[in-house]
Amino acid sequence: MAKRNNIYVGVFLLGLTGVLIGVVVHSPMLAVVAGVLGSIIGGFIGWLGGRFYLITICVGVLIGTFIGYQTGDRDILIMAAGSGAAISGFVANFIQLFRRK
Repeated sequence: MAKRNNIYVGVFLLGLTGVLIGVVVHSPMLAVVAGVLGSIIGGFIGWLGGRFYLITICVGVLIGTFIGYQTGDRDILIMAAGSGAAISGFVANFIQLFRRK
């Protein structure tokens, strides 16, 4: 049951992230494609048991988006959100690495 919930959380979080990417760049086709790809990848990460990883990435995206939004430039907003996700993904990996020991 917990594994199934992780899959649903992953599909929801990364699918929503993909759709929002399409909305930010004003492309309905990209919103659909990125939403589907995000759902597939999110389901796979959830199947592997990465709920903490997914939530940490979403927090990083929100922080990066907030910082990028302050500049007023859409391109910087997109790069800041992606950088926040990448950095928080690395942090989540390191935290999980040290928690196992």
